[in-house]
Amino acid sequence: MDQSTDFTGNNLSFKGVALEYPVCLEWREHPEGSMFHLANILLVLGFMGGSGFYGLLYMFCFLSLGFFCYSIWAWSDLCTTDSFSWTFGLFVICLAQVIHVSYRLRSVTFDTDLQNLYDRMFKKIGVSLTQFRKIVACCDGDIHTIEKGYCFAMEGKTSIDKLSVLLSGRIRVTVNGEFLHYIYPFQFLDSPEWDSLKPSEEGFFQVTLRADNRCRYVAWRRKKMYLLFAQHRYIAKIFALLVRNDIAEKLFSLNKAFDSRGFRYDLRLPSFFPADSGLESNTTTCQDWEQAHHLLFHLANLSLGLGFLIPTTIGLHMIFLRLLLMTGCSLFIAWATLYRCTLDVMVWNVVFLLVNFMHFFFLLYKCRPIKIDRELKSVYKRMFEPLHVREALFQRLTGQFCTIQTLKKGQVYAAEDKTSVDERLSILLKGKMKVSYRGHFLHNIYTNSFIDSPEFRSTQMNRGEKFQVTITAEENCKLLCWTRERLTYFLESESFLNEVFRYLIGKDITNKLYSLNDPTLSDKAVKKMDRQPSLCSQLSMMQMRNSMASTSDTDDVLSQILRGSSAGSSCDCPLTSPGKSFDQSIKLGWVFL
Repeated sequence: MDQSTDFTGNNLSFKGVALEYPVCLEWREHPEGSMFHLANILLVLGFMGGSGFYGLLYMFCFLSLGFFCYSIWAWSDLCTTDSFSWTFGLFVICLAQVIHVSYRLRSVTFDTDLQNLYDRMFKKIGVSLTQFRKIVACCDGDIHTIEKGYCFAMEGKTSIDKLSVLLSGRIRVTVNGEFLHYIYPFQFLDSPEWDSLKPSEEGFFQVTLRADNRCRYVAWRRKKMYLLFAQHRYIAKIFALLVRNDIAEKLFSLNKAFDSRGFRYDLRLPSFFPADSGLESNTTTCQDWEQAHHLLFHLANLSLGLGFLIPTTIGLHMIFLRLLLMTGCSLFIAWATLYRCTLDVMVWNVVFLLVNFMHFFFLLYKCRPIKIDRELKSVYKRMFEPLHVREALFQRLTGQFCTIQTLKKGQVYAAEDKTSVDERLSILLKGKMKVSYRGHFLHNIYTNSFIDSPEFRSTQMNRGEKFQVTITAEENCKLLCWTRERLTYFLESESFLNEVFRYLIGKDITNKLYSLNDPTLSDKAVKKMDRQPSLCSQLSMMQMRNSMASTSDTDDVLSQILRGSSAGSSCDCPLTSPGKSFDQSIKLGWVFL
């Protein structure tokens, strides 16, 4: 019977077939060499890496170095073909992952202007680099330049065929020679025009945009943008927030946005419409290779190899990787304890197991199902989930310092010139509310909409200001209410959620302006405002912006608009203001949602 043994007397093979080692009776006296411990230190550093492009790059770089050192150790000290083969194979796999992740990272890097655009506008609301790459590809990555004194658009002449963002410089906006406002870097140049046309419509600028100094901007063609929106729903929702928030900011920035006391007007008021170092190698060199290791050794290496081969593009990549790494470490511990009899191998793998277990437990904790209150689920699904706000973050937002309140039919939520705007910010969960001014109906508020977004945006915690409109419950209503001061402090500590809130409120304000333009809409039509805004308005958004700097005779304008509002749902009633006349046909924009 052919049988061979190693220097410890353990049975290694029987007729060419590897046999199981006997269980260890005592640990080996001599520890492994310095190269072994260096390799394990590098592996510990690698296993501490996180997710994301840079986390994966960090992890696989250290793992590559660690397994390379392991290969040197297996070649010079351990002297077994299977140990060297496995460690070198794992080194090759990790190195390939480094190259793959580096290529992915390189493919989503941009020049300085576009990188600044991503950092200032898209990164804050959770848009990933790969999604931003699709947005950049839609504009071919071209940066355009306007010299000082040249026009980006001329009123009545330049067609509306693109959407642009200013990257540097300053643009002056005028109408009939009258100054309206400035456009600063990282603001849209033509958001009102974009939002005031359907995809199939054509139109011309009603303002002149002239460069005050040398300007640079990026532009997307309308048709290519609509194709991108059709393919990527999330990108369409992001642009809906960006564009409508930009419109609200432009309306607030107009030069007649303050009253005699220095307070901002409520935009819903009709009266406001016109206005490596070298390492010493071990001294020993293998002369003869030892026999193959136990099956546990090969299963452990197989688990590591499978984990490193998982594509980094898979959503649960890190969870599967950590699970397989934990499996491999457990098998290595069993092999080192029962058959190899090496204390340092066992200790290092215990360290690996603990590090990977902590990462695995943390990843499972992040993916745990969060139970959202049934009354809040609709708000989360409609407003926050499409913007990739996690359930845990939404639960933190709603679980600590907000309340659910009820209003019976006919009760007043806010009374003009009486109720303070400092107290709360609310979202309507159920029912319908009516907004009026001096007894005149303005518009309705429906479920999953902010109730007092114009006040929240305009006052910015200025104490002592009052509502300029009256808000009354037309049905039994249920509200989600935040204490305004505590909400503001919470959002300051959550930058991502703060940006999401800012854009949601800006979009809500613009939606209210759209519904305000056509108060004759049926309830059923207005409830669909998020998906299909009214195409029967008296003012388009760009006309509203253009006219806000014109008239100061608010009483005449109020009566004029109210007369126009009571003329029924017909779109044939022209609306004029002193010194300006508007189109009879409306141009309300196509909404991305």
